[in-house]
Amino acid sequence: MRKARGDRQYQAPLMSAFRDAFEARDAKDSRVRIVDGERVIEGRLPRQRRGDEPALKRDLSIDLVALLNTINLASTVPLETLHYVSDSVLNYGLPDITHLTSEEAGVDAIRDQLVHALSTYEPRIIADTIHVDKEVRTNEIDQRVQFTVSCEMACTPVDVPVTFVAELEVSSGKVNVMRLPT
Repeated sequence: MRKARGDRQYQAPLMSAFRDAFEARDAKDSRVRIVDGERVIEGRLPRQRRGDEPALKRDLSIDLVALLNTINLASTVPLETLHYVSDSVLNYGLPDITHLTSEEAGVDAIRDQLVHALSTYEPRIIADTIHVDKEVRTNEIDQRVQFTVSCEMACTPVDVPVTFVAELEVSSGKVNVMRLPT
């Protein structure tokens, strides 16, 4: 982890500006005025790309839920010969796991697929810091596998530790992300 400088303002990713503008309904029609015969286009609120730690973790949480609940293209189309596609945004998400049961050896491979998806499609997470622990909690009705993920989010001036639990419902393929970073 990098050493912290004195201030605690973090540099937010560019995507946060778009998310903030959407939430503020800032995408209004541009107003054109004529002042002294000159055309003037009004700007929006000037914002710096800075945020605090909870705001950065909130944005990361939103994107983690989307990533972990998206089934990738390789689940339906064979991509063995298409190496550029297999690591591109076209293959965003996790493989379809609805065909597995919680006792199968294939569930163990989900850990590696989870690490691959996080390191490939979430650039804010430092790939070398991803650590995933698996815990199987099964009964006849709900077959669930929990993965505790700890990693670091790359930030300036200091990297931020992040821990969350991804609970996988094997029967439906849905991933519930719990204990999200806040």
